Amino acid sequence: MDKEKKQKPEKKDASASRLTETGRKIERYRTAGLVSIQVILMLVVFFQVNYLSCRRHTTWDLTQNRRFTLSDTSKNFLGSLRGEVNIVMAFLGTSDLYADVKGLISEYDRIGRDSVSAEFLDLSRSRSRLSELQDKHRLQFNRNQIVILGANDRIKTIPAEELVTRDANTGRILEFRGEDVLTAALLEVTEQQQRKIYLISGDRRADELVPIAAQLQPLTNAQNARLESLNLEGRTDIPEDADVLFFAGNSSDITERELELLKSYFDERKGGLMVLLDPRASTPNLNSLLREHGVAPNPDRVLSVVNIPGVAEKRTYEVPVALMPGTGPTRDLPAMTMRLVEQTQSIAVLYQDDLLISENVHPQPLMIAGNGFWGETDFQSDEVSYNPDVDTGQPEPVFVAASVEKGLPGDPEFREGSSRLVVVGNPAVISPDGNTSKVGADFIMAALNWTMNREELIGISPRNPTAFTLNISAADFGMLQTLMIFVLPLVALIVGAFVWIRRRA
Repeated sequence: MDKEKKQKPEKKDASASRLTETGRKIERYRTAGLVSIQVILMLVVFFQVNYLSCRRHTTWDLTQNRRFTLSDTSKNFLGSLRGEVNIVMAFLGTSDLYADVKGLISEYDRIGRDSVSAEFLDLSRSRSRLSELQDKHRLQFNRNQIVILGANDRIKTIPAEELVTRDANTGRILEFRGEDVLTAALLEVTEQQQRKIYLISGDRRADELVPIAAQLQPLTNAQNARLESLNLEGRTDIPEDADVLFFAGNSSDITERELELLKSYFDERKGGLMVLLDPRASTPNLNSLLREHGVAPNPDRVLSVVNIPGVAEKRTYEVPVALMPGTGPTRDLPAMTMRLVEQTQSIAVLYQDDLLISENVHPQPLMIAGNGFWGETDFQSDEVSYNPDVDTGQPEPVFVAASVEKGLPGDPEFREGSSRLVVVGNPAVISPDGNTSKVGADFIMAALNWTMNREELIGISPRNPTAFTLNISAADFGMLQTLMIFVLPLVALIVGAFVWIRRRA
């Protein structure tokens, strides 16, 4: 009996030991399984993150003036590119422009996707590739430059110094114009021909046309368009290469013969017209052309009256306007505002006229005046007030700019092309004094591109980043030196001594 009693505990211990060993094995297998699953999930997450970063990646421009962020104009253009363009950056690695130019071109490469490829070559190291390009395209790589290779062997070379404006005395970079220059060069190698804009001159505001042209020239150059002056007097036709005729606030009217020239150019050749009206000028012939297409200038002035208790009322002609969304020039300029200085006249826009719609003529408003402004017909009187019988506005909107698109009858989709017109009731959108606002310049270029059927270039134009300087007075600079040389080291020494004493204690 004693032996049997002794054998039973031994059997129980053996079976318990086997169960414990089995449990440990199961636990090890379960742990190994969980670790394997974790490793597999980590690998899946790793490859998913890398896949998404390659396919759906984004970038952040953290520079002070966002010099690597492309404007809407460049983004829209890159999105519309057809065919591949190769941008070759051939710079010395020691150039002070190397990092900025490389970052900008990388952004063109990223946004252009399959249409744009970038290549970065060092003039001192990439000799074999440079020799290959030199032999194939007959190029000379003897300075820092960008070479743009387009279709049909079209090549544009940009010297590095064209990308910046430097101080003549110190050589310091004042302005980085990389985006303006690059986008213009890409347009040059991808478009069939350079667009031509004619600024109508003659004896009409000749003293102001020169500064206006000086401001328009760099804007048009940046979008591969050429600006030239044109005098209609004595001409029998409009130049064949004219894409847009620009009336920049002409102070005298066109003649009957010139009116017929414009009608033929607009209706038959589907040309573009850009008209800035001068409210002080009498232009019945030009106004008749506009009214015929549903945009009628009103004989008024857009103004408002400010009433201050105890002070005589004061009228103001400086009109705040908002750009209106739609399908025309302001399509990509939503919610932008500006002020029109000098005098402005309102424009009646017949966008719901059944007769015009039946003739496939589509006017639409582009600018609306701010609250409290109206079109006053009796603006020359000493006292003015809104009269709903003869004045424009309240509660009706006061439009000060409009566009017109005219196609062939029966062609609502404009498959056969269209004529385009933009009119503004103020001549100072491009200021003769050289004070044109950024919004005004963007609107003018959007309107010109729209009239030339270049919707891909409508948008906010590039900002030109400039050098940032921090002005510190001599007293502030002395305080800064004291903090850095004495105060901060002393604080660090005191903190270190305190920690050392605490540890010793």
